[in-house]
Amino acid sequence: MRIDSMTYFTSSLAGIQSNQTAISRLNQQIATGLTMLATKDDPVTAVKAMELSNRIAMRTQYAANQDKAELDLNYETVVMEEMSSAMIQARTLLVGVSPSQSVSARNVNAEQLKGVFNHLLGLANTRDPSGNYIFAGYETATKPFVNAGGGVPTDYYGTSQIPVAIAPDGTTAPGGSRWSELDVGRYIQVNDNMDQVIRPIGGSDLLQELGEAIVNLPGATITQTDIDGYVAVLDTAISKLGLIEHRVAGALTELTDLRASTQALLLNEKNALSDMTQVDQAAAIVELQSRQTSLEAISRAYSLTSGLSLFNYLG
Repeated sequence: MRIDSMTYFTSSLAGIQSNQTAISRLNQQIATGLTMLATKDDPVTAVKAMELSNRIAMRTQYAANQDKAELDLNYETVVMEEMSSAMIQARTLLVGVSPSQSVSARNVNAEQLKGVFNHLLGLANTRDPSGNYIFAGYETATKPFVNAGGGVPTDYYGTSQIPVAIAPDGTTAPGGSRWSELDVGRYIQVNDNMDQVIRPIGGSDLLQELGEAIVNLPGATITQTDIDGYVAVLDTAISKLGLIEHRVAGALTELTDLRASTQALLLNEKNALSDMTQVDQAAAIVELQSRQTSLEAISRAYSLTSGLSLFNYLG
């Protein structure tokens, strides 16, 4: 079968143009690392990639929330451990004093107790690295406990203006606590209100009781019943603090498990998106080299053939 010159030239030009287009596309894919250079290249895959990208962005935000929640809870844990130690130290000082001791001996305990009081008040008003009061519920800019007397314990008073919030599950959040969303519809409490510790019994106030103890211990009218009462308030506060410590420990355990799940899903989704949109560099380079070799061969053949004419065959 004979192929006329026009048909040959046309098919050769089409082959050259096809290879040039493919080479240009491969160069762009290798340069960008993407298989799709425009949505029109593969609309269905482009839509799936967009949905996956949105899911990755959302999960990445949840991962960031988890990191922040862990930081907040760990920070609170450290402070509560220090508070617990301070309360135990205060209890030891109170248990070690007796009305039968001399005024000077009782005064030594009172002075030491004053130092513990100031330390405990400072811990109750702890701020995180962002400047938020960690024990102020969601009113993080409000100092939760104030000593208005410039250091005189008996002039201490605590604010009680922290409103009650509603937790994401519809229940009353303790002391208006802050919550963070760590996954779709999954929330965790990230801070606490120390009111339940400082005021563990109706009408009593831990810091107020300690302030009174500091003033009354050196006095002649102090009784063992008074001392036992101070100790009882401390015991209740220590117990209440322990409950919060258990809550935070449980929240951290839940957070650890959730983070592992989130990171695994995030890795899978990123890999899926990569498989969907990222070019196989090695395979693309091999195809590029093949296309270039083919283009050179076709171009040479076309150049040689197009230089021939009927006169080459005559005389």
